[in-house]
Amino acid sequence: MTEYMKCKPCGYVSQKSTLRRVCPACGAPLSAFEPYEDRVSASRRFILNLDLHPILVHTPQTFATFLPGLAVIAMLFPTFYSSELLAVVCFTAFVLPVSVMGAILSGLVDGKMKFKRLSSPLVVRKIVIGACLLIISTVNAVITFVGGFQDGTRLLVLSLGVASLVCAVLLGAAGKKLIIPILPGR
Repeated sequence: MTEYMKCKPCGYVSQKSTLRRVCPACGAPLSAFEPYEDRVSASRRFILNLDLHPILVHTPQTFATFLPGLAVIAMLFPTFYSSELLAVVCFTAFVLPVSVMGAILSGLVDGKMKFKRLSSPLVVRKIVIGACLLIISTVNAVITFVGGFQDGTRLLVLSLGVASLVCAVLLGAAGKKLIIPILPGR
């Protein structure tokens, strides 16, 4: 049976057999470690160790960050690779809600695995903000798909892109608050 140790100052968990003189995360001496028992079931641990949600959550954050930036560049420099840049803006607007849906689904599974319920205030907040992001980004994708990124839709696409970015930032802030309680060392 594998023995685990936990660093009391920072919460780093490692196999006892791999520890050296100091914590690899914070540099605390080996005497700062204590025995650690993982209380998560093997099936829950397997799903959590896939890290699907942390991976999938960064995709919509990336698209939400690039969409307003690309829209501004396209508006400020209309002759700068105009057809290519417009295609990228439209592609980004179209892919954003698809990636948001993946992040939401993985978040629901991850939340259920970590917290066993989805009704805590921070989880509910993330669900509501995620739903807002999905709605805003879907509307933006439809507008971009139907009208393109033309003079009549540019400000609307940009505004919805900024609203998507705000939602992504709020989701990141809420997610950070969920991680801090499960990260030891405070």
